[in-house]
Amino acid sequence: MRIEPLLLLLLVVAVAAPCAHAWRLWPPKRFAEEGLVRAGALGLGDVRGQVAAWSYFSSTRFLDVWIVDALRQSVSVHAWDHAHFQFNAKPVARVSVPDGLHIVDAVVADYTHDGHADLLVMAEGPTSTTLSLYLWAAVVAHDGSQTLAPPITLPASTRAHPLTIDATGALAADLLGHVASDPTTLSLWHYAQDAFVTETLAMHSNSTPPCQLAHPHSSAHVDMNGDCLADLFLVCDAGRGRLSYQVWTARRDAPQTYDLARVGDLPPGTGALSFADMNRDGTIDVVFPACERDRCYIHIAYNEQVPLCAPERRGLWGAHNTSAERCRDAAQLCTPDDSFVLRDGPDLVRIPIDALTSDRRLLLVDDMGASQPVPVRVGDYNLDGYPDLAVLTVPRGAAPGETRVHLLESRPCGGASSAAPGCAPGGPEHRTFARVRRSVLDREAYVRSVAFIDLDEDGTLDLMLQSLPPVTTRASAARVVSFVRNNDFHDAFFLKALSQRRADGSALLGASYKFAVLDPNGVRRAQQVAQQAQTAYGALPTPYAFFGLGRTNNYVESLFVGSTRRRAPAHLVLEGVVPNSEVRVYPSGADTWRRELLLHPADWIPYVALALGTLLALLAAMIWMLDRHEKHEDERERRRAVHAINFDAL
Repeated sequence: MRIEPLLLLLLVVAVAAPCAHAWRLWPPKRFAEEGLVRAGALGLGDVRGQVAAWSYFSSTRFLDVWIVDALRQSVSVHAWDHAHFQFNAKPVARVSVPDGLHIVDAVVADYTHDGHADLLVMAEGPTSTTLSLYLWAAVVAHDGSQTLAPPITLPASTRAHPLTIDATGALAADLLGHVASDPTTLSLWHYAQDAFVTETLAMHSNSTPPCQLAHPHSSAHVDMNGDCLADLFLVCDAGRGRLSYQVWTARRDAPQTYDLARVGDLPPGTGALSFADMNRDGTIDVVFPACERDRCYIHIAYNEQVPLCAPERRGLWGAHNTSAERCRDAAQLCTPDDSFVLRDGPDLVRIPIDALTSDRRLLLVDDMGASQPVPVRVGDYNLDGYPDLAVLTVPRGAAPGETRVHLLESRPCGGASSAAPGCAPGGPEHRTFARVRRSVLDREAYVRSVAFIDLDEDGTLDLMLQSLPPVTTRASAARVVSFVRNNDFHDAFFLKALSQRRADGSALLGASYKFAVLDPNGVRRAQQVAQQAQTAYGALPTPYAFFGLGRTNNYVESLFVGSTRRRAPAHLVLEGVVPNSEVRVYPSGADTWRRELLLHPADWIPYVALALGTLLALLAAMIWMLDRHEKHEDERERRRAVHAINFDAL
């Protein structure tokens, strides 16, 4: 078959022209360099304060930031501008506390039971021994914009910050702490009939007295026994500078009722606690720093529950499970295990910080200004399914306020890592860590706080740093906010989940997510993530839960979503969830759950579409050419036949 030269030239141009101009059809990437990249202040360059909270206040799509000013007199919220990839310097709303008081903490949650994000501010005077509590309720205008109503004064608290939880199962926020008028009793601030009342919880134990919250404390509202219902993990003052903990499991059939499940002591010099599934076994573990004399450690208390059932073998006589041990089926991940074991005391995993970094001291408290505990931040920055750590260390001979930032990547134990810090012969599922080297974090100094945040909601965990300003403009509570963009390529998938009472409302407290996926080795792994488990003392939780899926080649078969409501259905099961997406769940009805799936477009979709379009154009051109050639051949056959007939006639 002969193709005309002109048609061949047109075909080549049709295929080559789109490919030659493919890179011009879309603007270049905002961050061309791979790895961790400095992103700057992102609109907050003139802000001198401290980040207090994240929430969806002005938008249901992008996170806003709440900042306490350097004088600790006011709180402002700055909205995210997606088009310009930065926060708006002009705040959406601003509130102030009365003169003579200084803000020590701020929490955003739905306290008034309308589903919207309210602002709770805790403030104290120079010589006061109590905390004044002020609540600004959210007001929604007809156009959907939100403002804040005049403040409501709540009963004062002791200096131990109240913990925001949902104890009533109403899918709204309550406060758990010590009322100033009754400082020895754990009380609940509860919104009822347009006012806040205080009442006691039904806490059942044999002989252990209820917890006296420490100051500071890092208590949590998180599922500890695996039933997808948030329990209470309380950090208590044990006297003489010692800390202890109590785990109270929630009763599904009785709101405001808890049973004592575990008690224990925390090591001397313990800092703030964090909660995450560190070894990907479907249970929430406890991670915290502690310092003894001049050496600091990262401790991990693994939460051991019934394991995930192994796949059944299929042989000549059918299917059977060779394990006689009790196990948790992948289709019943929210089955409680009241015999769970929290490996504390001598079973704690201790990782010396100097074995991971060159420093021996961890920054446990930011005492430059208002004293604030500095936790070990947990986040899966490389999306492999195992949480990584961000820590601050104090170098030897450091100047006042000087620190170093370290990103510690989770690594498996076994093989060459069998003798690595955190690994033990009896703990095959333990994890060790390795410092991410040669990054922009090595050039950061005077950082006083670090946190993980998904900037622009694009499915990668970035870093937010709060540093001391230059000495010439340094104030006691002033901080310079900057961001580090995670622009590294990770051959893995992620999933985000958000439980809300309403689409334009506040995130639910204590929501829990559990699922099982197949890893590249064909091993089924369970995983659990908590939503807004901690709120006190600048915990900075994001409203959503973010977790990496690793290099899975399949859908998330079953995603179990648990809420804090104490009636059936106890949890929701979502089948076949697409990776690289965001799941939003609204357990608002009496017996129904509404759900949404927001797909995250991949970066290569435009180029895949271009290649597909080019291929279709090529196929169309070939079909047109073949059709034209066929018509030409038919015409030649017709003329040949006519010529033959005419020749025969002659």
